Amino acid sequence: MRDASLPESRRVCPHLDRDDPRCASRLNLGRLDQAYSVCFGSFDVCPMYHELNAEDRVAQPERPPMVETLRLTPLTCHGRHLPLRATGS
Repeated sequence: MRDASLPESRRVCPHLDRDDPRCASRLNLGRLDQAYSVCFGSFDVCPMYHELNAEDRVAQPERPPMVETLRLTPLTCHGRHLPLRATGS
């Protein structure tokens, strides 16, 4: 299920920070193209993403899947919105 409220370029796999060894094959320098296309974009097509969600549902059945809890919070300072700009290529 895709979250239509997030642009494709802002979507990141919510399991990325788990450092799960099953994701290591994609998260290495030799396969950065796969990491960017799947883990930083279309992670909902990744079988490991669905397996990790299923494990979470078994461990904590009352919690919804992580993709549904992922929300971006706008950056503010003293109540004013701070726009972000790209700094890379």
